[in-house]
Amino acid sequence: MEQIPGSLPRRLFLLACDVEKERLKWGDELGYAIRAATLAELEARACLKDDRGKARPVGGGRRTGDPVLDGALRSVEGHSRARRWHTLVQKERRETCLAVESDLVGAGLISVASRTLRRKEITVRDKRLPGLLRAEAVATLTGSDPVDRVEPSRAALASFAALARLCPELSWGVRHRNRRRLKELTARAGVAGPALKKALDARTAAASGASAGG
Repeated sequence: MEQIPGSLPRRLFLLACDVEKERLKWGDELGYAIRAATLAELEARACLKDDRGKARPVGGGRRTGDPVLDGALRSVEGHSRARRWHTLVQKERRETCLAVESDLVGAGLISVASRTLRRKEITVRDKRLPGLLRAEAVATLTGSDPVDRVEPSRAALASFAALARLCPELSWGVRHRNRRRLKELTARAGVAGPALKKALDARTAAASGASAGG
């Protein structure tokens, strides 16, 4: 079987693909998750570091060779001052998702065709990949292995997919029954994990406030 692509943004994007309907779980939730995944990967590769709650480039012109990661890194470097992690999660969500999509198309892992009303048809070449990634996320969230033994990338895949509700396998019931482990996995994912949770909570609060005000 084709090896599942290793970068976290790629893996989350593929996990969110619905192979039956040939579409993507597109929306703000996916955008937040992909942004957090990109930041988590940059931290894991020592391109970003945490500086008292802010994401700071390590410097030295470091690059990963991954177009999505390097594009995000250049954007962070372009800020005049360091930003808080959850602020960066909120920024450039659509652009980052489109960059990951383009990267996967270039790698021959998906194809994209336009539909009416701006909908896209996303075809995953190996239709087993989304299911395998979802199974990995569920197994990580519901497993019994000590969280401190879970690889940060696996913790990120499971927790980001659960927090952003990217697939039906990570239903409310699954998340609720494993809420303590989800919290621990979110922390295990690195600084971007709690940042994603904070950004999503802020989004929910803003939406609730708008509804109440309307």
